[in-house]
Amino acid sequence: MGKLTLFLIPLAFLLSCAPAPKQVKSLSAPCPKTTYMVVRYCPTKFAYSDRIQHLSRIRITSLETGKSLTISVRLNRNVKGLCIPKKYRRFMSRRSSFKAKVEVLRCGENGVRKCPQFIRGYASWYGPKFHGRKTASGARFNMHDYIAAHRTLPLGTILLVKNLENGRTVKVKVVDRGPYVRGRHLDLSYAAAKRLGMLGKGVIPFVAKVIRCGS
Repeated sequence: MGKLTLFLIPLAFLLSCAPAPKQVKSLSAPCPKTTYMVVRYCPTKFAYSDRIQHLSRIRITSLETGKSLTISVRLNRNVKGLCIPKKYRRFMSRRSSFKAKVEVLRCGENGVRKCPQFIRGYASWYGPKFHGRKTASGARFNMHDYIAAHRTLPLGTILLVKNLENGRTVKVKVVDRGPYVRGRHLDLSYAAAKRLGMLGKGVIPFVAKVIRCGS
């Protein structure tokens, strides 16, 4: 028996005893396909809910009248259940609130229900020029908050971003869309970029772990 054979036998034994590699699973955004909730009226031009992904397209069917309404809904943690503009009161129900079946026709603004466990690429940053402007989530951009922009991840997604050049990390929340420059995959706020030590360089290679998918 040769030396190579003697080496391979214990190696094969060790490999057979090694634990199987863990399967990478994706995370899901909060988008129930069908749910039942109490619908109220609100003095706004938009519909709001604390349980459905921001900018989802939904169909509301009144369990009282059987009438249906298709509308986009925005995320608002202060709204319990669902509220729709008062202008629909005559059509859906004249009561101040009613029970309804709610179907999610499109999850979020782009139909994304799943997030990968990790994303990689090149990150840039944005700051003073955009400070105070409205983000895709509807909130004002504050360059001193730990936030970020991504093209497709559900708004509200939490990322742990690592600068692959120096090992620094920062936790950010996706509240905006972008970057739209070719070859860039994540736009970070001034505060997040400062924490990562990338202000001077502008663009860095990164890896990010998805801590939470969507709001």
